[in-house]
Amino acid sequence: MRRLWLSAAALCAAIVPLLLSSCSSSGDIATSPTLGTSDEVAATLLVSNQPIEQWQQEDNDALPLTPPVGPNGDEHDSDSLRRPDKGNRMRPLPLPCLGLTPEQMAQIRQFQAQLDSANRAVMASIEDQLAALRQQEQAAWEAYRQATASQREELIALYRQFRAQVDSIRKLVRSGGMSRDDARAALRQLAQDFQNARKAIIDSTADARAQLKAALDQIAQARKALMDQIQPQLDANYQQFLNNVASILTPEQLATWQEWLAGKDPCKGRGRRR
Repeated sequence: MRRLWLSAAALCAAIVPLLLSSCSSSGDIATSPTLGTSDEVAATLLVSNQPIEQWQQEDNDALPLTPPVGPNGDEHDSDSLRRPDKGNRMRPLPLPCLGLTPEQMAQIRQFQAQLDSANRAVMASIEDQLAALRQQEQAAWEAYRQATASQREELIALYRQFRAQVDSIRKLVRSGGMSRDDARAALRQLAQDFQNARKAIIDSTADARAQLKAALDQIAQARKALMDQIQPQLDANYQQFLNNVASILTPEQLATWQEWLAGKDPCKGRGRRR
């Protein structure tokens, strides 16, 4: 008998607020490369753009254009219901070792459908408020994108110039117009100047990033308050589901079910009943 898990809509709400790890400080970009020593960076730039690609990724992390994606692949994932961090709802129901009849399985599926429907109704009661919060969130991101637009353009121009300079040095080395030692020295200086300019641009976005973080924190708190408001009803719905399942079990099945409710694994070592 296959294992039946509770669907996400049947579970207690857990809030995962949007976090911007790069919004809290103006010192996101280090003045020295993160790849190693300046000599190592220069040697790498002589043959590869890998340091540049890493720096661009750091910039994308520091100046994101869109909200981070949640675990379920949805940027509004914090509005959804999913498994809590504790309790029986994290565990599969002990159906494989209950020895259920086809009729009992059909009833449990019906109870599950009832639970899903009840939870959808609860969520619908706050959908308008959640939609308003999503609009606020979108507005905060748009204000942030506009506030940092000029810095993004500056970074694009800075990277374009730096790549061209690095390419020129590589060409000189290949043509014999510059020794590798001289090239590494030149690249060390170029990389340091580039890093300093890059850090200055990122630092100039500190206010915009702080404003975005403050707005998102406020929205996350409002969302959590909404979810906390409906949590008692979600808990009641789930308890009703458990009661419904227990009501159709035989005394032997009910003993196994109560073991599971007590936090034990009644299926362990028993095999799977058909």
